[in-house]
Parts: sequence; C-alpha cells; structure tokens
Amino acid sequence: MECIDISGGGAKGPQNFIFGYGSLIEDESRRRTTPSAVDAWPARVQGIRRGWWARGAASGLTTTYLGAIDDPGAVCNGVIYKVSAEELAATDRRESAGYQRCRIDTDKIKMLDGRDKPLDGLVWAYINLIPPDKIGDNLATPQFPIVQSYVDICIHGCLEVEGKYPTAAGFTQDFIATTDEWNRYWVNDRLYPRRPFIFQPASDQIDKALQKAPRTAELFYEVEIEPASWEDRKPVRPR
Repeated sequence: MECIDISGGGAKGPQNFIFGYGSLIEDESRRRTTPSAVDAWPARVQGIRRGWWARGAASGLTTTYLGAIDDPGAVCNGVIYKVSAEELAATDRRESAGYQRCRIDTDKIKMLDGRDKPLDGLVWAYINLIPPDKIGDNLATPQFPIVQSYVDICIHGCLEVEGKYPTAAGFTQDFIATTDEWNRYWVNDRLYPRRPFIFQPASDQIDKALQKAPRTAELFYEVEIEPASWEDRKPVRPR
C-alpha cells in the first residue's frame, strides 16, 4: 500500500475518493466533515485491518476509536465517496496526527453497490501510524474505553447502507465481524441510556445487531453505564 506524508495537504490531479471505515460510514457524520459527500458507495477492501486501537487525547476524559492498519491478509468494509482537492487537503489536516494517507489499489476494492466497473480515480484511506507489534499497547482500557455513542454512529451508518443498497445485504454484520479488538472496556454513554430511542431512534436496531454478532453478543451484556467499575463478574444475559 502506497502511503504519503499528509502534512502538506492534497494536490490537484485525478478524481480523489476517500474510503471511510468508521464514523464516516454514517451520512450525518461524514457530511459534517465533507458536506458535499451526499453519495457514498459501499465497498469491501482487501489489505486493511480495522480495530479498536485509535486513542483520543492523552488528558481529560478519553476514549478509544476505530483505527486501521495495512494488513495484506485482512478485509474491511466501508464506504467510498468523492472529494475535491480542497476537501482532501482539509481531511489531511484533520488526520495529520497519528495517520498517513494511503492509496488503495483498485484491484483490492470490491464495490457493493451493484456496479461492475472500478472507480476511475485515486482511492485513499487514512491508516494509523502504529506498528502491528504495538497494537496491544493501544487497546481499550478503563481510561480509554470504547463508548456506545461512537459505536452507535458506526452501526447506524451500516444500517443506512443496507437500507439504500440491497446489494449490500449483511453489511452491518460484516462490519462487526471484520472489526478486531472489541473488549469489555465499553461504556454506555448514551443520553438517557435506559431510553436511548429519544436521542437515537435506531437504538433498537443497533442493539439487536450487536446482540446477534458473535464478536459482540456476550460483550454487549457487559457494557456498563458510566461511571463503570468493570468488576470481575460473569456476563449476565437475559433468559
């Protein structure tokens, strides 16, 4: 995978696309960053490994976000959308800490929107600057937990994709299955966590997707409302 220094921003040339593999899958989240990115097409990429190892700031209340590394044997789904040279430069500036922009070979991309031709242009992904042998030092912990509000954005985005593209059936379960390092340090920080539908209308669908997936089915019942204690205990599942 060809990666470049993004400190200098983008450059004019062929049409550029970004592969979003986390919060950028959701329409609202993506358009906060790139308002013109109304259309985003589902895809599966060979060579990117996604997981919970991208930490937030080292001070204050912190969290662990989704990140990605170059891994030829891995597969990752997400969405691809057009950006202008100016939008690419703006994204470079936002991602300059901890990421590098890497070009994805078109033969590693399988579009899931029904088209049978590859995209005409350059497709980029923002990859973490973490050596594979250091990933274990960046996983979710009590200080850097996974937070439900961020999980909601990602899973809701996947549900949106399935609603728009019949050819992307199973996209949500594929997302969960191809995301590594889910763990018990996961907090429910939703507003009104016992009545989440007030602020997240898709909360029931999101929860059902997490309960169904083998990687998260057991962990889901260990998610604690903040402040979390993570006392050693067995997960409690409803009978």
